[in-house]
Amino acid sequence: MMTGSKTRTQRRMERKQALTLLVLVLVVSLSSFTLGVIVGRRGAERDMAQSFPEPRRIMVAEVPQQTPLPEPVVEEEAKPAEEEKLTFYDNLSRGETVPLGSGINLPPEEKKAQEVKPQPKPAPQPAPTEKKAIEPPVPAKTPAVAKQIPSTIPPADASGTYSVQVGAFSSVADAGRLKKSLIKKGYPVFIAEADLGPKGLWYRVRLGPYADPDTAKKALLIADQKDKIKGFVSRL
Repeated sequence: MMTGSKTRTQRRMERKQALTLLVLVLVVSLSSFTLGVIVGRRGAERDMAQSFPEPRRIMVAEVPQQTPLPEPVVEEEAKPAEEEKLTFYDNLSRGETVPLGSGINLPPEEKKAQEVKPQPKPAPQPAPTEKKAIEPPVPAKTPAVAKQIPSTIPPADASGTYSVQVGAFSSVADAGRLKKSLIKKGYPVFIAEADLGPKGLWYRVRLGPYADPDTAKKALLIADQKDKIKGFVSRL
């Protein structure tokens, strides 16, 4: 009877042990649950990181700023120095004074020649009068006497074979008018007909006739100088 029945203290101990075991089981289960949750979060983060690739990084190279090249400096100071040298020696050649402190000692100037007393000017002598040579008077040139041309036309010779042609017309009326005007001026005139074939019949106005060509030329010369009549000597 005594072995089968438990005391209150034993029962209390058993209850405490059961409670502690239960608490331990709960603690272990909670810790395992929290560990699982943590591990699951990390895995999910890894999966998310793998599913979304990182954005590409574009490398942008920085272009260095170009510094402007320095402008060439013109050596302007050297030119005045050269000019000064040139002008300095030019001044020496011109006889100008050397400035003080230039370091160049010029030879002492020669003494000026004594002033020469002005000599009295000689009295002006009268200029000798040139004797003009008396030239003998030149006789006036007498104009050459032009060849006297007779004003009268030489008379015609009915038996002559030379004449002076002064015009040719295809119309007998025109030839007749010229003949009348020449007869009024005193010329012996006649009309000679000439058949030129395809050109037709022409009427030649002539002076004469004359016995020789010299007489015909004389008649042409008188007609030209007297009335400006042009023509030529022809044979009948």
